[in-house]
Amino acid sequence: MPPIARAVSLGLVAVLAACAATTLENSWKDPKYSGGPATRVLVIGIAKDSSVRRTFEDIFAQALTQAGAQAVASHTLLPQDGQIAEDDLQKAVEQAGVNGVLITRMVGRHKDDYVASATVPPPMYGTRRYYNGYYSSAWSGSYEPAEVQQFNYDYVVTETILFRSDAPEPVWSGTARTPDPRYVREAAQDFSKAVISALKEEGLI
Repeated sequence: MPPIARAVSLGLVAVLAACAATTLENSWKDPKYSGGPATRVLVIGIAKDSSVRRTFEDIFAQALTQAGAQAVASHTLLPQDGQIAEDDLQKAVEQAGVNGVLITRMVGRHKDDYVASATVPPPMYGTRRYYNGYYSSAWSGSYEPAEVQQFNYDYVVTETILFRSDAPEPVWSGTARTPDPRYVREAAQDFSKAVISALKEEGLI
């Protein structure tokens, strides 16, 4: 695989590579949800580059633990590259003993003048239910930009969904904007901080 320039074409790498602050642009909580917070969460990052996925999941899981929830990075149970089969994902959820499943994908890349590929529509929850159905739909709809030679865009947009492991519909979703991708670990920490803050505010972790 060629050096860093190719890496930025793969899924979550752009959101992981920012040096500026991540902003949560929109969020939604199921108004009918009356359950308590998720106390043990499986963290899943959708990315074709396994190193990007591992970095994202490890940092987000660590941040969740620091916030008071137990967390498991999915790659520790599902180390294979590429898309995970729904049955395997369900088995991993049961093995991990989690009551929450958090999935993040990248959905777009934008400039101020909106010179970008079209963003990806959300998966159809009515036809693909539960976290594993959403995962398969999200993988198919995850934004994968063409190979770029330099960081010539202003920000990327990600979607994060939180499921209860025993419920077919998500309990929370949010879209975040991460500007000026450059540094991997710092951006993952910043991104997780923004999302976790919103989840804590809603009483979901």
